[in-house]
Amino acid sequence: MTLSLFFRSCAVGLFLASAVGVRADRMDDLAKIHLEAMGGKERVDALGSLRATGQVFAAGKVVRFTMTAARPAKLRLETESNGRILVQATDGAEPAWEMDTATTPAKSRAMDDSVARKFVADAEFDDPLVGGAERGYAFDFAGEMLIEGRKFLRVLVTHRMTDSFSLLIDDDTYFIAMRLEQRMTAGGRKTQVVTHYEDFRPVNGVLTPHKITVSVDGNVAQQTKVLRIEPNPTLSDGSFRRPSVEVPGLTKP
Repeated sequence: MTLSLFFRSCAVGLFLASAVGVRADRMDDLAKIHLEAMGGKERVDALGSLRATGQVFAAGKVVRFTMTAARPAKLRLETESNGRILVQATDGAEPAWEMDTATTPAKSRAMDDSVARKFVADAEFDDPLVGGAERGYAFDFAGEMLIEGRKFLRVLVTHRMTDSFSLLIDDDTYFIAMRLEQRMTAGGRKTQVVTHYEDFRPVNGVLTPHKITVSVDGNVAQQTKVLRIEPNPTLSDGSFRRPSVEVPGLTKP
């Protein structure tokens, strides 16, 4: 290698290292500002669990739900329609499970792998920017975007070297406003899924979205409206654990 090529390669290397450093610093700043905007570390840490009730609107139908969640990745979701209740849950350790009250007595079963994978991924209590590096998330600041006159900061996210998606952070509030990802349909077709987070209200001092809209390829697929959130409810040991026997009714968390 000639000296001129050597110096040129060093300059490029230094430039790339500098650019990476700038992006890393920007991400650190974004994560810190986002945490403060939500309510601050102390309040976020103090909110260790919640129980939310509300409605899901999809395909012209309304489904009522109760969601119980706890840190780090425990989730129990009960959806009710026409008197039929479906329970889906994970305790963060054992395989995710579900139980349909259409059968009597109700009997739990393991979720299908494809459903369980998504359910477990969504069970994480904290959003990716809260202590994300310790939870297996990697971030790359991808610049600014203008959408309908509003500025958003785009962050590319990879989780445990497998799942990848983008987060759009509102430049005014520093809340996560949107999540963008590609998913495969059962027929092997790629779809663009956009999740919008809106109507942020304080829950024990932590600002939390109360309206979530999911669009697939530009069309609204479902909308969730949270009517009430109870912070840090009293939970039993079996709230998220799969029942070991058939049960005549549901054990409420």
